[in-house]
Amino acid sequence: MMRFILILILFFPLCLSAAEPEGITAPSYLLVSMDNFDIIAGKDYHKRLPPASTTKIMTTLLAIERLMGSETIIPGKEVSSISASRMNLIPGRGYKSMDLMKGAMVESANDAAYALAVHIGGTESSFADMMNEKARTLGAIDTNFKNASGLPVDDQYSTVYDLAIIFREALLSPKFRELIGMQYFLFQDDKRRVQYRNHNRLLFCFEPAIGGKTGYTRKARHCYVGAFEKDGKVYILTMLGSNALWTDTVKILSNVYDRVPTDEELRLAKGTRASLASYRAKKKIKPTARKKTGRVVKKTKRIR
Repeated sequence: MMRFILILILFFPLCLSAAEPEGITAPSYLLVSMDNFDIIAGKDYHKRLPPASTTKIMTTLLAIERLMGSETIIPGKEVSSISASRMNLIPGRGYKSMDLMKGAMVESANDAAYALAVHIGGTESSFADMMNEKARTLGAIDTNFKNASGLPVDDQYSTVYDLAIIFREALLSPKFRELIGMQYFLFQDDKRRVQYRNHNRLLFCFEPAIGGKTGYTRKARHCYVGAFEKDGKVYILTMLGSNALWTDTVKILSNVYDRVPTDEELRLAKGTRASLASYRAKKKIKPTARKKTGRVVKKTKRIR
């Protein structure tokens, strides 16, 4: 009996090492099934790290729970000083709450997240308290939000395990699923008409992708939370601190899928209407002409 136990002790660590894909730059990641939260792959998934714009998952979840989507939100003058990414909201002008939710999730607009937070919580700080209360209710005990956008601030952190818990809760909302699955968001008011494109490349080149949220700051590096479907099951992937966002993502997804997007498909998905060919058939994606949307691009580095 003791010999059998010793064999298990010696062999089990080897099994864990063999299950981890090689060459992943992210110091922390997790791949779980949504229904029972079985862990398929992971590394240091309770490590506290800055979550960047994956923070907006909780922001949007609370907004969906508390707003109908038709409310008019009038941002204050503080919104003008919010760092990019932005929708360039104008203080004193009214915006539909659903447009701000779309802006937060599709464009990763920090000013949209801030406007939602202040409208719901009175102040962004009060809204952050609401975010943390919701996190504790869900069992995300290693998370502390300080703002609604994920912009860098001291003592704001989460873990890939907690983000998976939060995302699983959000996925129960059909409205949230619709938001994360949007490839484009056409925003228009009486002054302008702008088409925003989702930063999630997998929506453009990987059919099993349900949707997700990317994030990036210099400190947090690349972050990602996403949901995928296979044979009627949903899988959640969370990742923080990556130096190679999409390369790491497809390597982790290879634990579930035999066919994942190639480097070429991911490159084309960055700026073209790539077809969903990477799962159904092994065929090349032809690049298409990039359409101008009339959007003004600032010559500043965007934090999203």
